[in-house]
Parts: sequence; structure tokens; C-alpha cells
Amino acid sequence: MQRRNFLKNATALSAGGMLSATHSLEPAPSQQPKKIGIQIYSIRRELQKDMIGPLKALKDIGFTHVELYGYEQKDKKGSVLGYSLKDYRKLLQDVGLEATSSHLEPPLKSLYKFGDGGGTGKGERSIQIERYTKQNAGTIIEFWKRALADHHDLGVNVLVQPAMPIVTNLDDAKWVCEIFNQTGELARQANMRWGYHNHSAEFKRIGAKRGEDWSPEMTITKATYPTEIFYDFLLTHTEPSLVFFEMDVYWAVMGQCDPVTYFNRYPGRFAQLHIKDRDILGSTGFMNFENIFTVGYSTGGLERYYAELEYPGTVSGASATQLQAVRQSYEYLAKSLFVK
Repeated sequence: MQRRNFLKNATALSAGGMLSATHSLEPAPSQQPKKIGIQIYSIRRELQKDMIGPLKALKDIGFTHVELYGYEQKDKKGSVLGYSLKDYRKLLQDVGLEATSSHLEPPLKSLYKFGDGGGTGKGERSIQIERYTKQNAGTIIEFWKRALADHHDLGVNVLVQPAMPIVTNLDDAKWVCEIFNQTGELARQANMRWGYHNHSAEFKRIGAKRGEDWSPEMTITKATYPTEIFYDFLLTHTEPSLVFFEMDVYWAVMGQCDPVTYFNRYPGRFAQLHIKDRDILGSTGFMNFENIFTVGYSTGGLERYYAELEYPGTVSGASATQLQAVRQSYEYLAKSLFVK
């Protein structure tokens, strides 16, 4: 498909409304050696020094596919970590890694809150962008049209937004879901997929609260004061055939929610997972990865997973490099019988 035709076909939403057909990601076959993916953000410091060597190291470790970060749109041209789409695609092909997913977000003002990664048990992470409104909706949709075309050129058919629009009430949340559904429809028309990745802020409640929208003459009822966990609101107000969820299981736990509960409550919605720990995967005992994988598979949703490390951690009591940390994390996943 030529790019011009691609963009033309992705311009308008279907006149018949949201379609119900499910377009699933291609599941990784259950065979040895395992197909283990990694979000290359895990080696971001290494990539700042050398792009090719660390990617080759991922291949040598045993990773078969990667999730990208660093996509940008500038002067009507897309790029990844400063490389043109053509050059970056060739770079990955030469290394022997398949790009199967990509993280990116609309060009709106960002507000970041970085915790300590949970090392003290008080970590929090929110990566937020400014509120979605009717005024900026056109800019958001145009960004995704171009991004879909660019990722078609990259050979990547799964796009994931890892940034939460600011929401202060249920009306904000409804508008976010509307834009998410429209974006997912654009992806469906392009024979691609679109999903959402969480941090910890998504597990806070939204809605009217006493002291904000309350006045003495109001009757305090559930209807008057609706509150709901934003992540649940997203799951119940987005179209399953258009929007999938890539749960970061570590940040769900840090948001005081159990990934397994969500897998059971919303079966089939979690096509991808980020597998993360406080340190190197499996080294802390903090995360029950066996339950996460077992229930993730059994509820019929899990198709791909990506290891991700926020911080390199330690190896043999010493600070690890990012490549040392991802190597040990790979070995943990490769040896775990509950990981397919």
C-alpha cells in the first residue's frame, strides 16, 4: 500500500459507526526457544552512547522482538531516536530484531511525576499529557493518522499510548474514551492495532468529591457523587474491538491493584503486558509473575509480553549496567516454566 493511499484510507471514520470485528495480534507460538520481547527503553542509556552495539547485544542475549520508543513527528517527517523511518527499519533488520510494537503519544504538554520505582514502597509514576478537549481533538487525530502511516513504513502494526490525559471528572474521562475509540477505529481501518499502557496514576478515582462539586443542598447519593477508578472507566467505555490494553503489571501493583483481578474481571482485553519488577526480573519476590502469566494466558487475552526495566539494579552486590540487568531478566523469563 502506497503511503498516499494509506493516508487517504485512514482519513474518515466508518460511516456505519464502530465495527465489532476483533482483530487480534498474532500470538507468539508456544515452542522453544521462547519468543521473549523487550521494551528498548530498558537500555536507553546504552543507546545514547551507541545505537547498534546495544541492539546487537539484545539479539545475542536471546530477545527476538522489541517494542520501540522515541518516535517523533517533526517538519512532516517521522523519525525514531533521530533516525529516519527507512534507516531505523533497516538498522533493526540488519541486527535481526523484529519491531512488533511502539510507544508514542500526541504532541501535547507533558506533566511527569517520577517516583523512586517503588524501591521504598512509596514509588509512584504518572506520565500525563494535557486534558483532551474538543479544541485539541483534531490535532490528536491528525497526529495518529500520520503516526499510523509512519509505522506502516516502519513495518510496525501495533501502536501504544503510554501517557494518561489529565482527567478531573467523569466528563473528562468520557471524552478521553471517545478519542481513544476514534483512534482505535483509524488503526482498524489501516489493519493495525492501537492500545493503552498504564502507570500508577490510572488507578486513582475520578468523579465529584465532597469539597469540590458539593453543596449543602445536594443529596449525597451514588448518582450525585459518582466516582470510579479511571482504569476501570477506560476498560468499560472503550470498544474492545478497537482498543486493547497493555498492562504494566508492576505499576498496577504500585497503584494498589492486582493485575490478576483485572484479567479475570475483563477477560480478553489485555493483549500485551509489560513485565517489570522493583529490580531485575524475579530478583525481589515482590511480583507474583507465576500468577500473572498463568491467569493472563488462561483468560484468553495475553498474546505478547515485553520485559522492561526502569532502573538497572544490582548484580552480585554491585550496580549493574542496563545490559547486565536485561540479560539476567531474560534468563529469568527463559527458565520460568510458566512463561510461554
